Amino acid sequence: MFYAQFVLSKKGPLAKIWLAAYWEKKLSKAQIYETNVQDAVNEILKPKVKMALRTTGHLLLGIVRIYSRKIKYLLADCNEAFLKIKMDLCPGQIELVDDGKEAPLLPLPEVQFA
Repeated sequence: MFYAQFVLSKKGPLAKIWLAAYWEKKLSKAQIYETNVQDAVNEILKPKVKMALRTTGHLLLGIVRIYSRKIKYLLADCNEAFLKIKMDLCPGQIELVDDGKEAPLLPLPEVQFA
C-alpha cells in the first residue's frame, strides 16, 4: 500500500471522501455541506504521502458523489425558494364588495400637442 493509515482513518483529512466512495448513505447532510471539495481535490492531487492509483481513483469517486449530493441539495433549496416566491407573488382571488359607491372623478388638464 502506498498510503499512510492516518490519511483514511476516521479523523483523517480524506475520511469523509473515503466514506462517500464506499458507504455514501452513511454521510449526513451536514457532513456533506461541511466537506470542502476543492481542498479534498488538492489533497489528492498533491498528497503528502504517496498513494496508489487505485486508492486515488476511489477517492475521486467519493469526491464526485459528495459533489453530486451537494448539487442535489442546492437544486432542492432553489426549487423550494422559487415556489415560495411564486406563491407570494401570485395574485389571489379578491372579492370586491359592490356597495354602490363610486370614486369621484378627477379633472385632468387638457394638453395640446403641436
